[in-house]
Amino acid sequence: MLFKNIKGNAKVKKQLLCSVKNNRIGHAQIFSGNSGCAKLEIALAYARYINCNKKLDKDSCGTCLSCIKYSTLSHPDLHLIFPVLKTRSRKTAVSDDFVSLWRDLVLDNPYVSLNDWVEKINQEKNKGPQGKIYKDEVVLIQKKTILKNFESPYRVFLIWMPETMNIEGSNKLLKLLEEPPLGTVFLLVSEQPDQLLPTILSRLQKTEVNNFNIEDICQFFQNKNIDREKIKHLCHLTDYNLGKMIHIIKEDFEGIDFLEYFAKWMRLIYKLDVKNIFIWVNSISEIGRKNQQLFLSYSIKIIRECIIFNFADKKLLKTNKKELDFIANFSQFIHEENSIPIVDKLEKSIKSIKRNANAKILFFELSLQISKELKIASSAVIK
Repeated sequence: MLFKNIKGNAKVKKQLLCSVKNNRIGHAQIFSGNSGCAKLEIALAYARYINCNKKLDKDSCGTCLSCIKYSTLSHPDLHLIFPVLKTRSRKTAVSDDFVSLWRDLVLDNPYVSLNDWVEKINQEKNKGPQGKIYKDEVVLIQKKTILKNFESPYRVFLIWMPETMNIEGSNKLLKLLEEPPLGTVFLLVSEQPDQLLPTILSRLQKTEVNNFNIEDICQFFQNKNIDREKIKHLCHLTDYNLGKMIHIIKEDFEGIDFLEYFAKWMRLIYKLDVKNIFIWVNSISEIGRKNQQLFLSYSIKIIRECIIFNFADKKLLKTNKKELDFIANFSQFIHEENSIPIVDKLEKSIKSIKRNANAKILFFELSLQISKELKIASSAVIK
């Protein structure tokens, strides 16, 4: 990854470049941001720049031996750590056992989510849904730090999703961060840094990576023959999550009208029209698990937009005209008391879908639960 290929976050990139030029490279840093932003890509570009043999003013050279190896994530002084799954055939569970799969996934899409990665391992290893960084991983890191660097001035340990590290591993990592070996840099890439041990977090130099905006995303897709209106639609659908957008486009997404699905669903469950709820549930169960997850994520987005419509500056709304017309009417049913329970139920349903729950049972039960919550709102009728 090169800085010039990363859209947006100009201030963040400038600060990182200056830290290297001024010889102020922190030995322990964390790059945090929402799912689908450029945090992993920026961390990898930074690691590449640190060890580039012919640094340019604003980027790595891209042609030296170090850069060539970084371009395939195969540099011997770049150690990749990420959540893994334990298997019955292995006594230990470490990233080195899965590194080829992880490299392929990230090189194909550097904006992947933890769920994308876990699904990839599940497909390859046929194991359960949970991914963690175990104590075995940190023990291996300790052993690697004893050895000399292979060829670069800095040995980089990039830890992706450190919040999945168990308590034993966290305590061992803390000791490494307290007394880091010379020429070693730890780069943590996290979506939920608040889940790390406070003692670990206090030792990290923090870089917050911003979400992409619409122009960043349009520039990213400008050479891919994708209509701008479709890009805008996907931005609203995924809440500007570039990782999800790439995944949807690769699956040849045909543009399911989730607003139509959602509006019809809300009308039916408000009226508690059980017969037609059954029909709706049958239709949503046929669109596939990926689209079901997207639909539930979209539903969460609409609920949150309703809260913004009711209580905040309407300029903050991220909607198209069709969505805005619906929200202007539907928002009267969403308020402080029921918005949090509804979002919570939708988020739990996403997790259940990922764990292969029966879609028909899940959506019917969810319909009944949300129906109760909507009744708490005003007595007006959804139009």
